[in-house]
Amino acid sequence: MNCPNCNVALPDGINTRINFCPSCGGKLYQSGKKYLIEVLCTGQRSFEGSDMLLFVDDKAAYDLIANEKIVLSVKAGFHSFRFKKGLRSKSIQLLISGNYTIKVYYNTLSGLFETTITEVLDENYEEVFGNAKSVGPMLTAHEKKEEFDTLLGENNPDYVINATSGFREGILRLYAGRCEFSCGDINREVTQYKDMLSVKKKTGSIDIICAGNVHKVYSIPKDIYNEVIAYLNNKIEKIKSGEASG
Repeated sequence: MNCPNCNVALPDGINTRINFCPSCGGKLYQSGKKYLIEVLCTGQRSFEGSDMLLFVDDKAAYDLIANEKIVLSVKAGFHSFRFKKGLRSKSIQLLISGNYTIKVYYNTLSGLFETTITEVLDENYEEVFGNAKSVGPMLTAHEKKEEFDTLLGENNPDYVINATSGFREGILRLYAGRCEFSCGDINREVTQYKDMLSVKKKTGSIDIICAGNVHKVYSIPKDIYNEVIAYLNNKIEKIKSGEASG
């Protein structure tokens, strides 16, 4: 992501609540203003019907039909766009300070999502959007939280592991976008992958290093030890690469 004023790349892990460029000090976006985002799922067979889902800020879900476009109305500022097909997903973070078109293609051979993001300049606004009307989400987290989480895939962890943290025994669950360590039904420790910097080995445990030099250490069975470390570091790397491409 680049500053819309000086075009200098914004630093990785920038606080998404700020509204000024660390380089030039200019405003990143006009608070309260709305822009149009055109999203097109390309390269898929139309008879497959609803081929992909789009989640905006993990709060609103949109149906992406193959070779059909939707137009969203989005407030200026930082937003996450998560594309999901089956069990696979890709998240990108964008600074919305203008109108954009996003083309997304799911490569069935590589299992990767390919995205192309283009800003629509003011002089091309009418030509691109015409009289396009923005569509509303098919479902929001506010409406039906449990159903939304199931659609997002958050209710189906990829791993469920017996683990200990200090003197606490519990369950470590690894989801698509977060991990949770729970002791019983009440105590739950949630860590978003976007807040992780790296995962390392530490005397038979995994050491999750987060921003602010925060360490979360869990002891897990040896037979899944290396697999979990690789899984978590892969998640972190995908998030970093997604932010860089945005």
